[in-house]
Amino acid sequence: MTKEIIDRYLDGLKVPADQLDPIERAALFSRGEEIDRIPCCLDTGETMAPMLGFSIAEYYHSAEKMCQLEEFLFENFHSDGVGLSTTLRGMAEAMGSEIEYQHNNIAQLKTPALRLDEVDSAHLVDVEKDGRLPIILEGLQLVKEKLGKKVPISGTVTGPFTVAAMVLGTEHLMMGMIKQPEAVHQLMEVIVENNNRYIQRLIDLEVGIGFADPVSSTNLIGLEQYKEFSLPYFQRNVDFIKEQGAGCGLHICGGSRNLWPLLCETGIGTFGLDNVEDIGEARDVLGPHMCIQGNVPPLDVMRDGTPLDVLRSARECIRKGHDSRKGFILTSGCQMPVGTPASNMQALMDAARIFGSYPLDASLWED
Repeated sequence: MTKEIIDRYLDGLKVPADQLDPIERAALFSRGEEIDRIPCCLDTGETMAPMLGFSIAEYYHSAEKMCQLEEFLFENFHSDGVGLSTTLRGMAEAMGSEIEYQHNNIAQLKTPALRLDEVDSAHLVDVEKDGRLPIILEGLQLVKEKLGKKVPISGTVTGPFTVAAMVLGTEHLMMGMIKQPEAVHQLMEVIVENNNRYIQRLIDLEVGIGFADPVSSTNLIGLEQYKEFSLPYFQRNVDFIKEQGAGCGLHICGGSRNLWPLLCETGIGTFGLDNVEDIGEARDVLGPHMCIQGNVPPLDVMRDGTPLDVLRSARECIRKGHDSRKGFILTSGCQMPVGTPASNMQALMDAARIFGSYPLDASLWED
């Protein structure tokens, strides 16, 4: 059955039309009520700027271009969510790190803001003035004005431990946890407050909130280090959000399996899996506590694969995650890279309609 469906898709099969718009689907999904298909979100952002003919560096510094890109992506692909991110280095830049902006690649840390023996000078940011934070907030306001009645809008915040890596440099942070742990804790206190200041603006804008925290991956730090240096500070950001009646999600690139039992206790509403982790295992461990989302490989499949590869990978994600107790959202395992073909982005959205339409037909998942 699957081969027949895929062959017909590649030959021009008309994909079933959505019965609900993204706002309606999100509202019903959040209440656990019936919807027309499994939700699907494109994890895009600055890497898609070349699709509109402007550089990534231009995107980073223009609220108007940020909004223009989100509008283009939604109107062309109809993702179930759109939004803007501080990017991994946005808060660190506001705290004084020097960032290198490139024409056709994501920004990179050039010069860290501080050494560990300088943490006394770590300062609280003004989110309306420092770095690119005001540009991003302006972009979010524009996106909400343009698309807020059509699709859920969210803002992504960098997890506090990853911010620390961009303030100190990742290598210095790793050494600091061993040689100068008190200095690291002192810095984390400042970062938590800075994140909360930015989060408050997201709450004021009435947009959703997500966290990206790749440096907390167990590919980089051990479980005990996570418990001491990352989790308590992330929890304080989550608690700040929950105290105001809002919710949030989290994505950790790379390995995260050993962290899942801890994440079940944080109160986050959604966890996004990197493609190195298994959706079926996440369904069993995380699924009773939160919505899970993922995890089509962003490089091997979304960028370098064909629409056929995307359909097969997305079908497998749906097969494993469709019955997760708190819900499942189809997306890529991380942000799609520069050069991801539009045909593959469309195939991901179409996969949700072909293999994830309700009532689900399990025969469509068979080879």
